[in-house]
Amino acid sequence: MDFDISLMRDDRCTLVRVKGDIDVVSRARFEEALFEAVAAGEPMVVDMREVTFCDSTGLNAIVAANRRAGEHGTHLALVALPPRVQRVFRITGIDKFIPIHETLREAIGAFPSTTP
Repeated sequence: MDFDISLMRDDRCTLVRVKGDIDVVSRARFEEALFEAVAAGEPMVVDMREVTFCDSTGLNAIVAANRRAGEHGTHLALVALPPRVQRVFRITGIDKFIPIHETLREAIGAFPSTTP
């Protein structure tokens, strides 16, 4: 499946929508988009409902973006992982330190409040 990625920003977060295979071929584009979203300084939600495959290079890009988000004082969450993809996150233990949610509303609601 062809890889595609898009960024959408609103007042609550940056939404990164991903479609297709996240692998060695698409990794650079995927990582670049994640890092661009982190640089915006807003919480980021990666919508993976249309991801068909994610290999170790994709996992590494997500871990690197999560680390960078922490360094920038912001947050990253994943949403709507297909069962096949979610299994990879569970087996590798990444789901222990990167939040995975069923819905966008749930992910946004879990971010710490930015209002005093």
